Amino acid sequence: MPFLSDTHCHLYMQDFDNDIEEVVNEAYAGGVRKILIPGIDLETSHQSIILSEKYPECLYAAIGIHPNYSAGVDQFAIETLESLVDHPKVVAIGEIGLDFYREKVSVEVQIAVLQKMLDISKKSGKPICIHNRNSDAEIISLLDDWYTDLLCSQSSLAAHPGVFHSFSGSEIISKWALAHNFYLGISGPATFLKSQELQKIIAEIDIAHLIIETDAPFLCPHPYRGKRNEPQYVRFIAEKIAEIKKMELSEVITKTSENANNLFDWEGV
Repeated sequence: MPFLSDTHCHLYMQDFDNDIEEVVNEAYAGGVRKILIPGIDLETSHQSIILSEKYPECLYAAIGIHPNYSAGVDQFAIETLESLVDHPKVVAIGEIGLDFYREKVSVEVQIAVLQKMLDISKKSGKPICIHNRNSDAEIISLLDDWYTDLLCSQSSLAAHPGVFHSFSGSEIISKWALAHNFYLGISGPATFLKSQELQKIIAEIDIAHLIIETDAPFLCPHPYRGKRNEPQYVRFIAEKIAEIKKMELSEVITKTSENANNLFDWEGV
């Protein structure tokens, strides 16, 4: 029986304070065997590791600084993250990236912190989970240099460097991602009735380049849109991809889980 993987889920948020054990158990009972918990700052990076230790059968951690939380990040925070990267349950660096939509943090600070996160990834050999909002050109420019460094240093990371989390449908990003061995993370919006353009791009992209995620508690898929998202709902995203691509659901589940393992190498963790 194929198992599902939720490659992006913020279970440390207060939305889950009262029933996290039930949420994890329901996801596991529903066939979700791998769940990645990405940090968004130093505190939540610690929390992602704690959760992965509490539920070692299915939870894994990623550590990093989200662009909207990059203000005030100092050398101590960077060194603390570096000290966490070798923890056996840490399989990725994320959630990191650029966000020029909310303008919570200056562009200069976001770029400086992202470059630090990319350095940690390169040194550790851990793939990256990229948050990208209204910043296609800038993030591609930064990642171009980083990817070139990986190739020049003959890093094995170049084979599976990362994922564009909650892919929005940008053709610029999809073309760059596929040309540089990145995966595209497909989340709840792919199930929305009005997401025609995103669904069209998903139809055109080979399943070999896709992984699935909830971004819980956010972006709850249809038919539960507007409610709290949970990792068990990743199945609805797999079902939508199967519908869009005219594939068997079992094949979508199997392939996206294989892709996730190729990226995070978490089968042996």
